[in-house]
Amino acid sequence: MQRIFSLLLAGCLLWTGCDQTTPDETAGMVTLTGQVLDAETNDPIVGALVQLQPQGLITDTDSLGRYRFEVTIDSTMQLTLSATKTGYTSASLPVLAVPDRTIEVPVLRLTRTATEEPVSGEAANILLLSQSDQAIGVRESGSKETAELVFQVADSMGRPVVLDHAVRVRFRFGVQPGGDEYLFPEEALTDNSGRVRVHVASGTRAGIVQIVAEATVNGRTIRSQPVSLAIHGGLPDSNFFTLAPTQYNFPGWVAYGLENKITVIVGDQYGNPVKPGTAVYFTTTHGIITGSILTDAKGQGSVTLFSANPLPSDGIAIVTATTADRNQQPVTRSIPILFSGPPRVELCMLNDQNNCLNQPLVAALNQSYLLTLTDHLGNPLAPGTKLTIEAQGTKVKAVGAVDVELGDTGFRTLSAETTYDDVVRGPGITEFFFRVVADQTLDEGGSPTVEAIVINIDSPNGKLSLAFGPTPGSARILSEEGELQRDGALLKAFILKR
Repeated sequence: MQRIFSLLLAGCLLWTGCDQTTPDETAGMVTLTGQVLDAETNDPIVGALVQLQPQGLITDTDSLGRYRFEVTIDSTMQLTLSATKTGYTSASLPVLAVPDRTIEVPVLRLTRTATEEPVSGEAANILLLSQSDQAIGVRESGSKETAELVFQVADSMGRPVVLDHAVRVRFRFGVQPGGDEYLFPEEALTDNSGRVRVHVASGTRAGIVQIVAEATVNGRTIRSQPVSLAIHGGLPDSNFFTLAPTQYNFPGWVAYGLENKITVIVGDQYGNPVKPGTAVYFTTTHGIITGSILTDAKGQGSVTLFSANPLPSDGIAIVTATTADRNQQPVTRSIPILFSGPPRVELCMLNDQNNCLNQPLVAALNQSYLLTLTDHLGNPLAPGTKLTIEAQGTKVKAVGAVDVELGDTGFRTLSAETTYDDVVRGPGITEFFFRVVADQTLDEGGSPTVEAIVINIDSPNGKLSLAFGPTPGSARILSEEGELQRDGALLKAFILKR
């Protein structure tokens, strides 16, 4: 017997210990469910009005007399639930609400009163009773274009106003996108349950609308809180389909696995962002690209292009994005992406007509030079490339394009047909002119004398530094890697392709 008692005692202690949990004091959603019954018959009361305070929420009981609230609270707090029904007394009770819990509220029992017509006082407040949708689509979007709002007008005791105290409720917009959205009806008379209904119809613009219900009672205006409703855009339109990379030129020939983000911006026929969740599919002729995205609320989405095989033999890859319009026709947009490689320099001295002299390269006073800077395929280097040129010696300096940072590469066309010849090259992009002159601002003795010209290239494509002096054949590489090559009057410096 003592053994049985000990087992029972241990079981009870285990059960009570498992139930001692500490309420979560952080914010979260609490779900309240319960039932309203007839105090005499225990039958469910259908259509009882249940209110939750201090949130001011209101709902009806269903055919089983049940109701449900979902509300966000900052921490554990005490709420009050009350139930009313015409022909019954009212009842209320406090509820301790804990975030992230579902709470079954004790039964609210209402006592039937003498059968008589419902009564109420004058209208005192307007509450939202129900909202059919949280979001609708713009006109001709293929989505639902209307939503119904039901408002409850109650007296100062929270009772729905009856016909004897019916009021005419007016409906208006608070904020709206301005795309010809409208409300119907513009006003309505409350019924014997104090209810009025209004429908919201979308227009041609996406955005947020607010609906306000208001009425005038004995010269005083009562109104509801603004009710928000989102209007989403429609299906894609080819005129509002944009594809753009983070960089048109990235050093994809330098290393594998480099990333370039490609962003799509999709609008509908009215220029609104398409409805969230619109699918866009991506392909590329070279490298690897993540396959597809679903647009966000701004009609945007991004994928990543990776430098990988196959690499483009001329440096040009074509990225294409595809979706479908309201007529079930494909909508596509293509852009070129330049996979640039390691830096390559060509240097020559210029005559007065800016043509290359057919003589070995030397550092000389009052001499002009042309520096051509490209990758191994003859394409511009990636944005962020810095070129600096310095003349060393006595009372000398280099002028012209001697301190340059490259921007992104341009193309003459942006389409699926873009080719190598469409890449913009030339002065300030791949060609840089400079001259060595006397520097009269320096306060030092001696005549202007050139000892060396130093060229530094600091690029995402690689680092290359070289120098040459006043005698032929004096050129040398200063950076950790690089090769020199002489081709007649041209001096070439480059980093070997990995």
